Amino acid sequence: MLVVRISDDESFEKYDVVKRYFARIFNVLSKEIRQELLKLDLTEKELKEIKEELGFLSEDQQKRYIKELIENKKVLND
Repeated sequence: MLVVRISDDESFEKYDVVKRYFARIFNVLSKEIRQELLKLDLTEKELKEIKEELGFLSEDQQKRYIKELIENKKVLND
């Protein structure tokens, strides 16, 4: 674990990376979403990229994203 010592005249809020991190809203992927992702037969790289994208979406948006992904995959496979 990385520990950063900050002096009294310094505050971690001054660091841009910290500001950007806390400005984002993170969502957890539901069990249903994770199961749907596993059904898509994606590479590890594709799966990681999609999970990162989904993490910033609301649950409803995640479901729509997965639904579109499944529909597009069916079209490509036909």
